[in-house]
Amino acid sequence: MRNASRISMTRKAGLLSRLGSISILMSFAIALIPIVAAHSVEAQTYTIIHNFSGEPNDGSDPLGGLVQDASGNFYGTTAHGGEFNGGTIFKLDTANVETVLYSFTGETDGSLPQGNLFRDPDGDLYGTASEGSAQNGGVVFKLDINNVLTVVYSFQGNLDGAGPSGNLVSINGVLYGTTEFGGRGGCNGSGGCGTIFKVTKAGKETVLYQFTGGADGFEPSGLIRDAAGNLYGVTIAGTNNFGALFKLDTMNHFTVLHTFTGKADGAGPSGRLIRDVNGNIRGATQGGGDPTCQCGVIFKVDADGNFKVLHTFLARTGGAEPLTGPLDDAGTLYGLTGYGGDLNCLVQGTGCGVLFKIGNTGQYSVLHRFTGGGDGEVPAAELTLGSDGSIYGTTAGGGKDTTCGAIGCGTIFRYTP
Repeated sequence: MRNASRISMTRKAGLLSRLGSISILMSFAIALIPIVAAHSVEAQTYTIIHNFSGEPNDGSDPLGGLVQDASGNFYGTTAHGGEFNGGTIFKLDTANVETVLYSFTGETDGSLPQGNLFRDPDGDLYGTASEGSAQNGGVVFKLDINNVLTVVYSFQGNLDGAGPSGNLVSINGVLYGTTEFGGRGGCNGSGGCGTIFKVTKAGKETVLYQFTGGADGFEPSGLIRDAAGNLYGVTIAGTNNFGALFKLDTMNHFTVLHTFTGKADGAGPSGRLIRDVNGNIRGATQGGGDPTCQCGVIFKVDADGNFKVLHTFLARTGGAEPLTGPLDDAGTLYGLTGYGGDLNCLVQGTGCGVLFKIGNTGQYSVLHRFTGGGDGEVPAAELTLGSDGSIYGTTAGGGKDTTCGAIGCGTIFRYTP
């Protein structure tokens, strides 16, 4: 897509849809936000290693994270582009040469992939496409080592869920994930509040939990697992709350671990959680925090359920509204914000996002401010720690290729600490 409708679809795909939901619940006083300079370090370590073009032999709008194989190659998806403009699955080799492995047709194979891929020990890739299939409810797919795509499961768009968009988690060879819609409840225009599901590689799907839109929230995302097989994730909002952190144990017992108030503890959690060996969980919220900014927080919940804010975003120049969870590298947290930073970028007044780190002592540093030009804009996918010690990520827009217009087709970047 080459026009304003492309921006709208990207938002629907996950780049801004969660922000749209939470904006109904909060009022942002942007005009009152103080301009506070953030500490910027070592911008020269930031490098673009691929610019997406949106052409048939390429893709555009990468909304999912990257996964790396033992040889150092990366794999990911783009929400648009490819031969049929339904999105792609791509490979980026160690020489930074990108190859499209599969182009989605937008029919029974699905379209608009946006979650992280899962790579099994055999080298097969599993993922989700949030739209397409016979009922347009999205699919779970498999791409084998010969680049043959198989639909593992097609969502019917009702009680079984619709709109799978997050990452898949594997437990004993069974895949677990979430859908943003479907299930029960009166959320999303009666389209359902979302589900947690499991699906075998043979294609048998089971709904483990249907969100109600109440204390448990709606639009779940960010599933992770612990060693025992318990699942953890977040919902963006619910009735009389600003989102929830939840646990689903191995007996399918659902527990809300923290309810966000929209105040100092944040609002609208989203993206991947991280959990350490001591049971501490860390994540991000898109809003809440400082009342003059409402720009989000990075939080921690320990094994005893105690909640703590690790960082509050205080001014849009220092980054705002993280769309993804943090990455833990030996105690240092790295992360991305969807907005803030350079307020003169292509998204005028709101910023194109930043790459940041929070050190072991809690010091916050901006590592790179996205400008909306050749360095990309609006990072919306999780960061990946490469085998070389560098940090890799994608931006949904920006880049040097102008095929997609002023907003760009997106990039893959590398940051070397």
